[in-house]
Amino acid sequence: MSDSMGDDSDESDSMGDDYVCDLPDWRTTLEPVHMKYTDEDDVDGTRYYPCIRRHEDEEPKISPEDECLLMEKQVEESKGFDIDFAKFRCVFNYKPVDLDLENQFVLEPETTRGLIDKLSRKSLKRFNETNSTKYEFVKVIKANYHFSAGIMFYITFQGKLLSDDDSKLFQAKIRSCGRSTDIISCELKPEKKGEDKALQIGA
Repeated sequence: MSDSMGDDSDESDSMGDDYVCDLPDWRTTLEPVHMKYTDEDDVDGTRYYPCIRRHEDEEPKISPEDECLLMEKQVEESKGFDIDFAKFRCVFNYKPVDLDLENQFVLEPETTRGLIDKLSRKSLKRFNETNSTKYEFVKVIKANYHFSAGIMFYITFQGKLLSDDDSKLFQAKIRSCGRSTDIISCELKPEKKGEDKALQIGA
């Protein structure tokens, strides 16, 4: 599902009425994982060193190649929403949103947290309209992102019904590009086996 919020969007098709595109919508597919590299190459100029997100003197737990495989696994299994960044020393195209970094994606007086809150509320409104529900936004839990013709956000947030004491987890995939916002999807987070029991034990 898509929600174009831009005021200057052009809906005309420059390819003509007979043009048919058989390619899948790139927004609904997962961006392939790739590692970020430094500009410094080695002696013979054939390899590049991965960017490191932690202190250089910290001993790596696994190789960059194994980190890449682990990142690919987490992205694929969670569709980009649940990535344990603490496990990674290298920098990848998928990154966590720092909700407390005031102006990571916006200019003052807006804040990063305010932007993610706004995107979550928009996606929840679309979910309610589509499913004839009345969930209310509670709070953002976390968000990941990567650059892709703008910024693709993978947001996990809480919503609840007034008639229900327990909040639910939602996952929204949203592309933001300037004044344009595309709500790609907004769904209740799938429950894993044993997840509810584990939450009750930890409560």
